[in-house]
Amino acid sequence: MNEMWNQFFSLRHDKPRTLQLQIRQQLIDAITNGLIGPNEPLPSSRNLALALKVARNTVIAAYKELEFDGYITPQQRKGYYVNEQFYENYTNSNESQPNDLTPPLWLNKLITKKPSIQTNIHNPENWQSLPYSFTIGQIDKSLIPYYEWREVVRHSSTLPEIQKWNIDHVDNDDPSLIKQIQSKVLPKRGIWVNKDQILITAGSQNAIYIIANLLVKQNTVIAIENPGYPDVRNIFSFRTDNIIPISVDKDGIVVKEIKTDTNIVFTTPSHQYPTGVTMSMERRNSLLSTAKENNMVIIEDDYEAEINFQKKPNPSLKSLDKDNNVIYVGSFSKAFAPGLRLGYMVAPESFIKEARALRRLILRHIPSNNQRSVALFIGLGHYHNMFTKIQKTNKERWGLINEKINQEPLLSCTPTHGGSTFWVKIPKSVDSDKLCQKLLDRGVAVRPGHASFFEEKPPSNYLHLGYSAIDTNKINKGIDILVKEIKSMMS
Repeated sequence: MNEMWNQFFSLRHDKPRTLQLQIRQQLIDAITNGLIGPNEPLPSSRNLALALKVARNTVIAAYKELEFDGYITPQQRKGYYVNEQFYENYTNSNESQPNDLTPPLWLNKLITKKPSIQTNIHNPENWQSLPYSFTIGQIDKSLIPYYEWREVVRHSSTLPEIQKWNIDHVDNDDPSLIKQIQSKVLPKRGIWVNKDQILITAGSQNAIYIIANLLVKQNTVIAIENPGYPDVRNIFSFRTDNIIPISVDKDGIVVKEIKTDTNIVFTTPSHQYPTGVTMSMERRNSLLSTAKENNMVIIEDDYEAEINFQKKPNPSLKSLDKDNNVIYVGSFSKAFAPGLRLGYMVAPESFIKEARALRRLILRHIPSNNQRSVALFIGLGHYHNMFTKIQKTNKERWGLINEKINQEPLLSCTPTHGGSTFWVKIPKSVDSDKLCQKLLDRGVAVRPGHASFFEEKPPSNYLHLGYSAIDTNKINKGIDILVKEIKSMMS
């Protein structure tokens, strides 16, 4: 096989995709990119197998699938060629696409909001390949229970299980997942509810989006933590301009700053985003009393509640709420599988009824196969076993970073009791955005903190540093590089 064909293939035996699938995909890419024309023969299955060092049957199977899909066609005694009809149709369709350089006239006339211009947070696209990745919201792949996941996915893909989830459930959730949340997840946070008080969502942000659309009007007053989670601020800003930033200290949101005309309070009490502080019991009781006295709704985003280093973590606001003023939001995505996009909300039945109806208009229901897999994952004990491992690893990493910060005068942070991040204050003379750009060149991924502030001109000397995705052995070196870069910017 000549050099031209060698350039099309880069097979890896450690990838989850089979060799046959890799061959098919790479040939499809070469065909659709116009690198192989319709008059050019593909290598024989024997020659390609020898060149790629794979079984000939693997190549034959790949060619057969490509033939079935219409990408290639056999010619008697000559071998396979790119399907000329497919090639012409694909090329013509690409050439006919107009250049979208100017927006259509209707766009500016009809569009009501432009979410693309909102201040938001981003992870570097290459964060996984960086040697010192203090990335937020991701998980160390060594902590992912691959075998257990494969086990539950295989089970949920058996014929009897497929027959259960391979239908349109309209607006219903998988009863087995609801039961697992009801009996094994929520009780650990002191929450006991019936099945009609739980709704499955596409992660916590989807839950908050649904809540905002049901409860927030233009005159609704919302109190949010400052600094806080930008996506939540952006969601509420679509519905109202009356968003009031509330300070956060070592005990959580400062309740005395919440005005009596507030309708909704959004808070992250277990591990405040981004500072990581845990709301004290005194502050929790004060917030619940304020909500009761002024008929407020509290949205409790209880993300990372499972990753707490205290022997007896503070109970959730929902578990302390005797007046039905708390809507509880939980997520499987943030905690252990960011790409899963699966969460839930807990609220009074009358509210869940409306939330379910609205979810139906958005996406009907969450993919049933994912729900069933997660239900099995929890039911077989893998969920809580995994968190035992994550908690132990995170505690070790937390200790390393905490010690480095305490030893370095240029860094400071508010004490935390768990979670997966540090909110680090650096000297005012150093711009965190510029610092993070310089660190990327050194293989260090850290998030600048300015997007988490409500102010138009936010402080520029904060870093949001995560430790859930980085190798424990690389933490000290990564922090050393960070400090060295700060010093170079100060000189």
